[in-house]
Amino acid sequence: MAPSPDLAPLLPHKARLETSYAFSRTFNPRNLEILWYPLWCQTLFDLVASVPNLTVAPQFPVWIIRHYDNEHEDADDGDDPEEITEIEGEEQHNEPEEGDYEVGAGDISFASTVPEKKAEGVLVDFAILSLRAVPQPKEKLRYGGWRITGASVCLLVELKRFVSRSLKDDELNVEILAHVQEARSDLVKQAGYLFIKDKTKNSVMAIAAAGPFWSGATIHRDDIKLTMHILSTSDLSYQPPGEEFVDRVPKWNKIIRLDGASSEAASEARLHTVCKKMREMGD
Repeated sequence: MAPSPDLAPLLPHKARLETSYAFSRTFNPRNLEILWYPLWCQTLFDLVASVPNLTVAPQFPVWIIRHYDNEHEDADDGDDPEEITEIEGEEQHNEPEEGDYEVGAGDISFASTVPEKKAEGVLVDFAILSLRAVPQPKEKLRYGGWRITGASVCLLVELKRFVSRSLKDDELNVEILAHVQEARSDLVKQAGYLFIKDKTKNSVMAIAAAGPFWSGATIHRDDIKLTMHILSTSDLSYQPPGEEFVDRVPKWNKIIRLDGASSEAASEARLHTVCKKMREMGD
């Protein structure tokens, strides 16, 4: 009997080749983060392949857009590439990353991916979105017969490069933890931007990864009020309430390797749990 889609292996032969490719000193001599993207792309797309309304969005922009009023899209609206005016002087900066063991350790509306002047925000390495749509039979050419009415961010994924390949044992474990911790910190900030943008969203799942090693958590709005306060202070119209804010550390689970011989089953089970929770968010 063939396994059900929910129980099918998430780490096919292709993913193992992608791991080998990223580890290769020949093809990745500088140990770059970007060479780990194929593995995580493969894993995330396979994770949601059987769920029609869940989609992977690489380099997803989470912008705080102060004056975005276009809530209803018409067939004659712009958005074709030649109709988008590039903002002069605006640059997107991605800071360069420095760089087979188990380590202990709501809904939004799509806004333009071109930020308005002085917009604040971040690009998330990967996001998984839950899409809602209504039939649009008269607009098959543009919409394929559907119009998107909602896009809820279910999962944020931040990927850091793997540590020095010369490290072993305890030194290796310490450095993996440090890189994953850096990804965790970035995810808290990304979630803060997301919560500021979407006042109705109270939580988002997150994956912090360093090469093939990863850890997950659910980040709650109430846990990062201080972060949201700090991110909001650059808005001159922001009026903080009188209460004092604190952050609570999200409950990150243990760091495991995506495809390690000793942790593959645990990684598979954890990924299936993540997928199950994302499906429930869309129900």
